[in-house]
Amino acid sequence: MKENKLVFIFGPTGVGKSDIAVEVAQGIGEIISVDSMQVYGGMERGTAKPTEEQMQRVKHYLVSIVPPDFRFSAGNFKKLALKTISDIYNRGKIPILVGGTGLYFRALEFDLMDAPPANLELRDSLYSREEKNSGSLYRALSQIDPQAASSIHPNDILRVVRALEIYYITGVKFSELTRRDSEDRSVEHFTTLKIGINTDRDVLYGRIEARCMKMIDSGLAREVFGLLRDGYTEKLPSMKGLGYSHFIQYFKGCYSSEETVRLFIRDTKRYAKRQLTWFGKEPDTRWFEPSESEAVKRKVMSFLSGLE
Repeated sequence: MKENKLVFIFGPTGVGKSDIAVEVAQGIGEIISVDSMQVYGGMERGTAKPTEEQMQRVKHYLVSIVPPDFRFSAGNFKKLALKTISDIYNRGKIPILVGGTGLYFRALEFDLMDAPPANLELRDSLYSREEKNSGSLYRALSQIDPQAASSIHPNDILRVVRALEIYYITGVKFSELTRRDSEDRSVEHFTTLKIGINTDRDVLYGRIEARCMKMIDSGLAREVFGLLRDGYTEKLPSMKGLGYSHFIQYFKGCYSSEETVRLFIRDTKRYAKRQLTWFGKEPDTRWFEPSESEAVKRKVMSFLSGLE
C-alpha cells in the first residue's frame, strides 16, 4: 500500500457517511473526521459524532479535541490532519477522511489561501453590527464582492463575516483569494479517491428531519442551556452551529419551541443543499447511495490495489 493514498468520503449531513466509512475502514483503515463541529468537546447532542460502537470498531480522530471557545480553523485542521495521516500510515493503515465540511477537504488538496489571521476585535464588531441590524453584513458583502455573496448563503454568518474581515484587512476580495487558491495545487502530493454519498432529495430530507428530532429528544436544548450557563456565548463560532444557534434564540425568547424546531430542520435542509452544491463541483467523484456500502468497499479496495 503506497503511503500517499487517501480516501475521501463526503456528502450532505444526515445521508449516512459514517456508517459506510466504518464498514469500509474496518480491518484496513482508520477514520479522520472532517467536520467543523465534531472537533468541539462538550457539544455532543447536535454534532452527530460517531457512536461509541462505531469508535470501538474503527479508530476515529479529530473528534472532541478542543473546547467550545477555541476558534478552530481550516489551518488547524490541515496541520492536525497531516500529522494524523502520517501516524496512520506508520501503523500500516489507510487514512479515510469522512465528513461534510468541504473547506477542510479542500485544505488537504490545495494550499490554504493567503488570507490574514482572524482579527477578533474586527470580528466582534461585525457580529455586533449584525445583531443590531440582521442581514446587514450579507448586504454589505453583496455590494463589495457579489461573486462571493452568490456562493455564500445569507444565513451562513461565519463565512460572511470571514469574507468581510478579509476584505477590510487586506482590501482584496474573498472571491479573488478563493480563485487564486483553486489554481495553486498543494505541495502535499496525495493520490485521492473521492467517494460521494447521496440519495433522493425526499429521502435525504426525511433522514434530516428524523436526525434533528433525535437530537432534540436526546437533550439538545439542555446541552445548549448548559453551555450558555458555563459562559460560552453566542459570538463563538461553535455556538453558531446548526441547532445551537437556534436554541440560543429560543432561550432569548425570540422563537417559540415549535418555531425553533421548524427553523432548525429547515436550515439543516438548506445546509445539506449547499453541501451538495459544493461537493457536486468536486472532480472525479464516484457517487453512491447510502445502501451501497459493499460497492464502496470494492471501489476502495480496487483503488488501494492500484487497479483504479
